Amino acid sequence: MTTPILTSARLCFHPWTAEDFPLFASLHGDPEVQHFLAMGDPPWDEPYLKAKFDGFRADYAAHGWTKFKVTDRDGAFLGRAGFGLFSETGELELGYSFMRSLWGQGYATEAAGALLGWIYRVEPVDHVIGFAVAGHVASRRVLEKAGMAFTGIRDVDGIPNAFYRHDRPA
Repeated sequence: MTTPILTSARLCFHPWTAEDFPLFASLHGDPEVQHFLAMGDPPWDEPYLKAKFDGFRADYAAHGWTKFKVTDRDGAFLGRAGFGLFSETGELELGYSFMRSLWGQGYATEAAGALLGWIYRVEPVDHVIGFAVAGHVASRRVLEKAGMAFTGIRDVDGIPNAFYRHDRPA
């Protein structure tokens, strides 16, 4: 396994390797995990999954950040969390998805807090955004617990999303 880029109390954040694709596919193959990402669309097919996966690997190679593979301290796969560029605005966007069996255990909140602390050390950005489907209360709560401020509801691909912003600490 690769050396983690970042660790928190329970989590390790790793760049993806080519061998990790089955883990990525297992996460996004779960219809419940995909529900708030695809909003009723069919689950992502293998070519789309591969393109997303390759994009995450390319982001890391180009920028040093991505939506990282997240494991526990023993190396068990938990999900993904990290950053991407929000195409509509070019802002750095925090995102996360965890295996359904792990929901409600605080992993997303821990990941969000660790990643926000990390990104300001490695990137000269003045803020980060995050968003969640407006009706996805649990994901919105994660963003709020991470210290992000609600900025409004906007459509993303025709779906109302709650947007949040986190400013670089002074």
